Amino acid sequence: MSLRNERTLYQRKCDLCGKNIISIYSQDKPFKVYCQDCFWGDKWNALDFGMKYDPNRSFFDQFQGLMQSTPRLAIVNKKSENSEYCNYSFANKNCYLTFGNHYEWDCLYGHYSTKNKNCVDYLQLYESELSYDCLFSKNCYNSICLDHCENCQDCLFSIDLKSCKHCLFSVNLRHKNYHIFNEPYSKEDYFKKLEEYAFGNYKQFAEAKRTFSEDLRKKFPVRAIYQVNCENCEGDNHKNSKNLKYCFDCAACEDCAYGFQMDETYDSMDMTCMGYDRSEVCYQTIGCSGIFNCLACDSCWHGNDLWYCNLCFQSKNCFGCISLQHGEYCILNKKYSKEEYESLMPKIVENMKENNEWGKFFPPKLSAFNYNETVAHEYMPITEEEATKKGYKWKAKDKREYKKQEHAIPEHIKDVEKSIINQVLACVECGKNYKITSAELKFYKGLGIPIPRECPDCRHRHRIKLRNPRTLWKRNCSECGIEIQTAYSPDRPEKVYCGRCYRKAVYE
Repeated sequence: MSLRNERTLYQRKCDLCGKNIISIYSQDKPFKVYCQDCFWGDKWNALDFGMKYDPNRSFFDQFQGLMQSTPRLAIVNKKSENSEYCNYSFANKNCYLTFGNHYEWDCLYGHYSTKNKNCVDYLQLYESELSYDCLFSKNCYNSICLDHCENCQDCLFSIDLKSCKHCLFSVNLRHKNYHIFNEPYSKEDYFKKLEEYAFGNYKQFAEAKRTFSEDLRKKFPVRAIYQVNCENCEGDNHKNSKNLKYCFDCAACEDCAYGFQMDETYDSMDMTCMGYDRSEVCYQTIGCSGIFNCLACDSCWHGNDLWYCNLCFQSKNCFGCISLQHGEYCILNKKYSKEEYESLMPKIVENMKENNEWGKFFPPKLSAFNYNETVAHEYMPITEEEATKKGYKWKAKDKREYKKQEHAIPEHIKDVEKSIINQVLACVECGKNYKITSAELKFYKGLGIPIPRECPDCRHRHRIKLRNPRTLWKRNCSECGIEIQTAYSPDRPEKVYCGRCYRKAVYE
């Protein structure tokens, strides 16, 4: 994860055409960075930077040399339209600041999601529309603040609902309509109560979010692990999967071990950020999609038989390559014949084994990023001192002074005028400046929810805190007392039920 920068974006110039671009690489990086048009265009060839393999040198040292000379893609964003500020994204349209999202339209501030339309502020949301601040949910419509919900419509501030409509502050309901705090209401009384809550008011909305993130989780029981349609799976947040060992956040995966954040991955081990196209027989890879029989690859899409490669697309039978498109039989970006490749590759493997490099992922020194720019720092935060001791680089704190907010945001969304899109706002938590886009304002007005007072990064951190850690503990079921394995640590206050007790509480 220390080689993957998702959310830290910079303004810089393309080193080929010279235009201003958005990039995951700051201007001071030692290699060239190309914009989308230049990288995918035909004005350059990654093979021109090829190196001859030296058996007397460490492979990782040679790969580092190739990294410093070979141009890189400014931001990993392919086949997208009007979505320049999206990273690790594929086939999106009219999206802004979404990360790890594929096949989406008109979405803002999303993370690790796919096939959504007109959604804002979300994490692992699938096939949903007009939804705000939802996480781990699927096929939801016109909903606000949902967690682990599916097939729901017009629901607000609720957890683990299935096939529900018009439910508020509710948990663990199935096929219910017009419920508040799990109590049934008539249609008329429900909408009357909903109007009394006045969620268009910022203070009322903030209190509702506090109830959703704190009170509901203590009041109602939770299931030990979230698994839907799974067989023989260990870990949390799985769907439609089979035979997973110590994995987390997987959908449609089978026969995998030690994988995080995977979609459609099979017969693989030690993976993270895989999807959304099927990958199979892979080891030690991150940020890849649609690959087969690959080892130690970073951000490679739609290829096979890739070994120690980075940013290689539609390529196969390549070893230690960077930024290749449609590459084949290449080593350190140098082209070989099939016979030459198959003769040299086993020799490199033997040298790597002698240097204790074979089978290991790229070492920290090969990361193009500082530790606190990467996904690693989000999941496993450490101090600058700890990072330095472990060989990671560290980005100094930005000394830039943020502008103070001069515009007073109205308390109620109905009083917010269009002119707010021209204002510079300041986050109430970190002070960072942010703006409201015209599409964003239209969304808030349509759902009747207030303008957020926190910047997108702080809002993302709030959602991350609601996610269980990717760790399993043993504790006892809060109802029957049997020992269970769960992502809720023993010192947490939730009432955690085993599968049998949870089903009994929800369905009987």
